[in-house]
Amino acid sequence: MGNDFSKLSPKEFIQTIRTRSHRKAQQAAAATAPTKAVETAPVTSSLTPAPAPAPTAEPPASVVKTSPTDGAVLSDEDAVFWHPSQDDSDREYHKVDSSNYFLPSDMQEQTRLDLQHHMLVMLFKDLIICTPVKEIMTKKSTKVLDVGCAMGTWLDSVYRIYLNPEYHGVDIADELNQWEKMSMAKCIFGNVLEGLPYEENTFNFVHQRLLFTGVPKTKWPAVIAELARVTKSGGWIQLLEYDVVTYRQGPASKALGGTFAAMLDKRGMDIHAGSNLVRYMNEASSNSGGSMSLTNISQKTVSCPIGWGGKVGELFAQDSEKALQSMKAFLPKIMGLTNEAYDALVKENMAECGRNQSFGNFTCVYAQVVKN
Repeated sequence: MGNDFSKLSPKEFIQTIRTRSHRKAQQAAAATAPTKAVETAPVTSSLTPAPAPAPTAEPPASVVKTSPTDGAVLSDEDAVFWHPSQDDSDREYHKVDSSNYFLPSDMQEQTRLDLQHHMLVMLFKDLIICTPVKEIMTKKSTKVLDVGCAMGTWLDSVYRIYLNPEYHGVDIADELNQWEKMSMAKCIFGNVLEGLPYEENTFNFVHQRLLFTGVPKTKWPAVIAELARVTKSGGWIQLLEYDVVTYRQGPASKALGGTFAAMLDKRGMDIHAGSNLVRYMNEASSNSGGSMSLTNISQKTVSCPIGWGGKVGELFAQDSEKALQSMKAFLPKIMGLTNEAYDALVKENMAECGRNQSFGNFTCVYAQVVKN
């Protein structure tokens, strides 16, 4: 944005964004009507640039906790509960009225998911983090399920390494499942919140990742129990989720990230889904009445830089920016911003993350299913 606003509060920063956007609109109006010049007060700042942070090889895995909703700007609470059925743009969405999931399901979104996939593989240094599963991936009797598969990016990537298993995918955006996949995975429509369309004890390995925007926090134990239901005794489930917390924030990051986190929280989603996966697994076991247990639970949390730290940080920045743009149908309304002001906020947020060496944490948890 041409200035450093690191000492502004999130609300002061949002007001500055609004003022600049309003001034540009006035200037555009004046340009088309030169006889009616509009006087505008310039936005001034006496701030001095903050010193650049010291370079770091990689972000720490654990730091002092930051409030995810710090800096939230909720100017339009009705927009918090926006649903894809309200969209009037050219983006495509799922058609499940009962689902709270609000991200698009078109080729533009798939491009983002492909980028995100490569970022996660680089971050965790493997496609399959559940190492015990690798022993059975060479067998033709092995059946693999990807829940929330979209167009099958993860399925195809695993198939490049392990040719023998039988691959399946399920997603609420059934139009994405019509595309050909190299893995020849059998992908069908289904909603894990309403029960997966498979018999009990069908799969040896069930994979699910990044559904924190679509699974209510009260439903997580039941979702995990459903994954376990379709898994054979002795099989494995693997989940990967993100905590909606950005560390080393500036005012733009606090305003944008805080608003997104507050929106998810008000919609009943878990903004600490990654950190809570182990607890949810234990609850799923306890709620089964002794019919099922999840054992050999392992957790791996990795911090990912945003816009710094090499290729993985570059990919995360691109993924984050594309995700923010895909939420343009409602986030500007929630914050009381014009689309132009929102674009400026997103741009400053991305620059800020690089300057501050911001990062977020992804957590993968896997467990073995035992049926009693």
